[in-house]
Amino acid sequence: MDSSGRHAANAAIALRAVVVDDHLIVLDGLRRLIETVPGWEVVATCERATDALQVLSERRADIVVADLRMPHMDGLEFIRQVRSAHRQQIAIVILTADIGDDQVAEAIRLGVNGIVLKEQAPDTLLDCMNVVASGKTYFQDQALKSAIERIRAQEAVETRGVDLLTQREIEVSRLAASGIRSKEIGARLGISPGTVKLHLHSIYSKLGISTRVELANLANRLPKSPL
Repeated sequence: MDSSGRHAANAAIALRAVVVDDHLIVLDGLRRLIETVPGWEVVATCERATDALQVLSERRADIVVADLRMPHMDGLEFIRQVRSAHRQQIAIVILTADIGDDQVAEAIRLGVNGIVLKEQAPDTLLDCMNVVASGKTYFQDQALKSAIERIRAQEAVETRGVDLLTQREIEVSRLAASGIRSKEIGARLGISPGTVKLHLHSIYSKLGISTRVELANLANRLPKSPL
């Protein structure tokens, strides 16, 4: 869709946006860019995520455009708090210079609707906002698509691995994921710390992971223990 077509399509939509970035020049540029679209209004520009949270508690907004890297509270924590405040109706777009696979995975888990890289053309952000405002998602950059494909492939491996865990391994996994050390896990289950470590080695191998942090991230996929 060309620029005039996009503007016409959005003329009747009263979109209210909040923009969050710790650089004043970027904030002003984004406000000016977004308000070139008839019917789109930037209701607040915030240098800090905490200020944006306050704005969102007081004013209605349809879409939030937030930088990923900000002082005091980063973009992912900001999004986490927005979502926890029962604001699923707000579309969220990340605008960032770069983003890693782990951050992409966490952003998707938190319900981010779109990601735009700052190296892309300005109209890309407007296209993204148009798409997410209609209830869809926007992850168009090839690097982002590749990251999402890697994440989904890893999730498929992890899901298959969970199905291979024994009941004892599930018990060990749940305790380890909650932060309990091997010695205490052994005491709770009546096995030695060495046996716990053997179980963890098998668990990691089956799930294709290598740390307890990764195991904690998978905890919600583990089958419930029988009563």
